[in-house]
Parts: sequence; structure tokens; C-alpha cells
Amino acid sequence: MSVSAICVVGILTAVLSISVRKYNTEIALMITLVGSIIVFISVLANISVLFDTVKNIFETASVESSYIKILLKCVGLCFICEFAVDLCVDAGQRTLANNISIAGKSLVLVTAIPLYKDVLSTVLSLAGAGV
Repeated sequence: MSVSAICVVGILTAVLSISVRKYNTEIALMITLVGSIIVFISVLANISVLFDTVKNIFETASVESSYIKILLKCVGLCFICEFAVDLCVDAGQRTLANNISIAGKSLVLVTAIPLYKDVLSTVLSLAGAGV
């Protein structure tokens, strides 16, 4: 799906949701959810090009493939959590949105621990200290 089609779906979803919200907030939320999922899936369908490009960049720079996996996991966690946070905010669940945001940030930190360890090991070896 092209960017213009994604924008049209987003605008139509917003207008329809706002129009229906006066009469039924639950249906308006479902319309927003469906529109968001359509946009999200259309983006995911085209994201393989991004993965291939990132992989080629890292291979050219001779970076370990484990770093690519960590990077992509962290980016994926960020996208998924942000999507969930926005839906919760739209539903009026600000506290739940904040909790999802904190959980997402924590999971990104945990996912990146092997990368932190390797960076620390490299810094210490350059400084002359052993790990």
C-alpha cells in the first residue's frame, strides 16, 4: 500500500470514528482499532525491504549478525509498544498506556543487554583492563 493510500485510510478512519463517537464510543474505538491495524499491517508488508537494507549495511561493515537481531528486536518492541500505547490513550486508559510504555522500555533494555556487555568488554579491552 502506498503512502497516499495509508494516509487516506488514516483520514477516513479518523473522520468515521469522530462521527460515530457521538452515538457510540465503543464502536468508534473499534473503528479506530481496525483502521490502525490496517495501516500497521500495510507497513509490515513493506518492511522486508528495510530489513534487507539494514542487513546489507551491517554485512558491509562486518558487524556480527547477533547485533542485527538485537537492533531489529528493539525496534520491533518500540513499534508494538507505541502502537499499544496510542490505542490505550485513544480509549481513555492513560494509566494502562503509561504501564505499557514502561514495560516496553524495560524490555528494550533487557533485550539489548548482550550488546551492552560486548560494548563494555570492548571498552575495557581498549583501556587495558580484562573482563
